[in-house]
Amino acid sequence: MYEPRDEISLRELYLIFRSGLLAIVLAALVAGAAAYLYLGSRPDRYVAGATVQVNVPAPSTTSEEAAWLLPPAGIGFSSYAAIAHRSDVLAAAFGVNQSDVARLRELAGSLELNPIDTSQQARGQLAVAHLVTAPDPQEAAQRANAWAQATVEATTAALSQSVNANAEASARELAQREAELNAVRQQLTEFAEQDDRNAVGAQIAVHLQLQRDAMMRLAELDNLIASSRAQRDLLQSALEARSGTGSGSLEAQLRAMVGSGALDEGTAAQLERALAQLPPGATTGGQDLLTLVTRTQVETLTSQLAGYLAEREQLRVTLNGSNGEYAALRTQLTEMNQRFEQLELARRTALRAYESVSALTPLIRLQQGMIGTAAKVVVPATPPIQPEARSRLTLTLAAALVAGLLATLVVFLRAAVRAPDPDLGPGPHGRELEIDQVSGNPRRTSDRIDGRLADER
Repeated sequence: MYEPRDEISLRELYLIFRSGLLAIVLAALVAGAAAYLYLGSRPDRYVAGATVQVNVPAPSTTSEEAAWLLPPAGIGFSSYAAIAHRSDVLAAAFGVNQSDVARLRELAGSLELNPIDTSQQARGQLAVAHLVTAPDPQEAAQRANAWAQATVEATTAALSQSVNANAEASARELAQREAELNAVRQQLTEFAEQDDRNAVGAQIAVHLQLQRDAMMRLAELDNLIASSRAQRDLLQSALEARSGTGSGSLEAQLRAMVGSGALDEGTAAQLERALAQLPPGATTGGQDLLTLVTRTQVETLTSQLAGYLAEREQLRVTLNGSNGEYAALRTQLTEMNQRFEQLELARRTALRAYESVSALTPLIRLQQGMIGTAAKVVVPATPPIQPEARSRLTLTLAAALVAGLLATLVVFLRAAVRAPDPDLGPGPHGRELEIDQVSGNPRRTSDRIDGRLADER
């Protein structure tokens, strides 16, 4: 039983190629000749170019608050190309009705944009060549200049629209900033008219002085109370230490009380002065004179002590009230200072924002005045002397090569789809191929064997 082979030898491939070599060569020659004749029959084409330069003045600012008001610097090549290929631009350049889509497409096929320098796009600079292909050199130059000029006008209009929009936005922003600044200034004026921080400060100073005086007086009273209480207690102790009517002079009795520790020297001296102030012949009604004077001193000290205590209590009440008023005044003054600081901060912020936007106004106006000449034709197109260079020989060889490859493919496909003969063994078609020694054509080995058998018969 016959089993087909999956592999084909190089010899078999060579034999297949050789069998179709004539057809391959003929196909390549016919295609090359046709291409050569066709290219020779085509009219010459001329390419003219006009160079457009875009240089947009780009103001800058260090203020982050106003940076958004500045338009982007210049225009990118992609945006420029989109403008150049707009239907209205092409219609204006070539005098064609914008609704004539077929004609516009035909013209667009002869147009090409070539960016010359795009490295400075970020700085607003761009150079582009407008190339136009036409059968006549004069027509090519005329179309290139018309296309470039129409693109310049459209680009200028687009840039002007952008700059004018930013100028309007800047004006609105400046008016808003000015209104905010005036509002804060009005609030400061109203605050100044009602500002009584000086009066509150004066009241605070009064209370501080009152508190200082009260504290000093309280210290004095504490000393007086302590001294009076100690002196009274000492005299009271002296009275309790005495017994009987005593003996000797008053001076001797005082010395004796000082010596016993019942009196100190100061109190004894006060008693001596008190006794000395008594009128001559004064009597005590049978009471001991020293005891009487001492008791009088005790009563006096007790009365003074009560007065000191009452004054101290009143001072403490006054001091507490003053502390409350002082705290309230301090809170009021703090709130007033905070309010003033808030208004002053708002004023400085509003002023800084206003000045930032105001500084951009002359720059944007300058840009508006210069935008009309930002895009211009710097190198107009001139009629080309020589037609577009066309490699006639290269195109001819390419056509011949392509035709030869296609013919080769057809030869191998025909060999591949030819029905095999299963009765005659292996080979691409059931038989081994060999080159006929006489004709040079490939033949199957089985054909040679069959021929010999026929001759023998």
